[in-house]
Amino acid sequence: MAIQAVEQNIIQKKVNTPTNKKSQLRVQVGTAISSALGVTGAVALIAKRQGFSLSPSRIKSTPIKDWAIFKITDKNKPKEKVMKFGWAEIMTLGIASVTGGLIGGGLLDKKENFKTKCYEAVSQLIGDITIPLSFVALPTLYYKKFEDLANNSETKHLKLQKASKFIQSNKFLRIASATLVSGSSLAVGIIAGNKVSNKLNAHFSGEKVDRGIRLTDFAPHLDDVCLAITLMAENSPFGDIISKFVPVALTVAGIETGTANPDNRENKA
Repeated sequence: MAIQAVEQNIIQKKVNTPTNKKSQLRVQVGTAISSALGVTGAVALIAKRQGFSLSPSRIKSTPIKDWAIFKITDKNKPKEKVMKFGWAEIMTLGIASVTGGLIGGGLLDKKENFKTKCYEAVSQLIGDITIPLSFVALPTLYYKKFEDLANNSETKHLKLQKASKFIQSNKFLRIASATLVSGSSLAVGIIAGNKVSNKLNAHFSGEKVDRGIRLTDFAPHLDDVCLAITLMAENSPFGDIISKFVPVALTVAGIETGTANPDNRENKA
C-alpha cells in the first residue's frame, strides 16, 4: 500500500506540474507580462480618475518626470496635482494584477492547475491585500487624528494633546510611534488575512487548507507602508517616491496567482 501511495504521488506530480523547465519558464514569463498589463491598465484608469490626461500627444509633450506615475510633490507648488494611492487605488491595482495573472496562468498552464490558481487568487486578494490594508488604514487614520491634536486649539482632550505635542516635537519619537502603529497593525493584518483566506479556500474546496505565510506575500505590503507614510506626512516627497513602486510590488500578487500549482502552493495540511 505504501509503495502504491508513493507511485500515485509521483504520477500526480507529473500531471499537475509543467513537463519541463521550458514550459515552466513560459508560464512564469507569460504570467509576469499579463500581470504587468493588468496593473498598467489600472494605473491608466487611476490617472484618468485623478484628472491626468491620457492623450498620447499630451503625454508625448510632457517631460517624463511630470508624468502621473513619476511626478512627486514640489515643495514650491504643494497644491500641484500628484498621483496618490489610497485604499481604493490599491485595491484597483491588486484586483487588476491578480486578474491579469489568473488569465495569463490559466491560458498558459495546464487546465488541472487552474483551480489552484483560483485559490491563490483568494489568498492574494483577501489574505495579502484587503485585510492587511484595512488593518493598517484604520489605526493610521486614528493616529493622524491624534497627530492633529497638537495644533488643535479647540480640543477638549488636553492630556492627549499634551502627549501629541511631546511626540511631534521629537523626531525620533514621531518616527518610532508611526512605525509602531503601522508595523503592529500590519503584522496582525497579515496573520488575520492568512487565516481568513485559508478558511475561505477550505470552505470552497472541501479540504483542509494550510497555506503558510511566504516571503513573497510581503511584496504587496509596500502599499501599506506607503499609505501609512501618506497619512502621517501629507505632501511628503518621500511618500510620493515610495508610492511609485506600489504598482510594481502589486504585480507580484498576479505572478504568484498565475504560477500557482498544487506542488508550489503547498496548500494542504
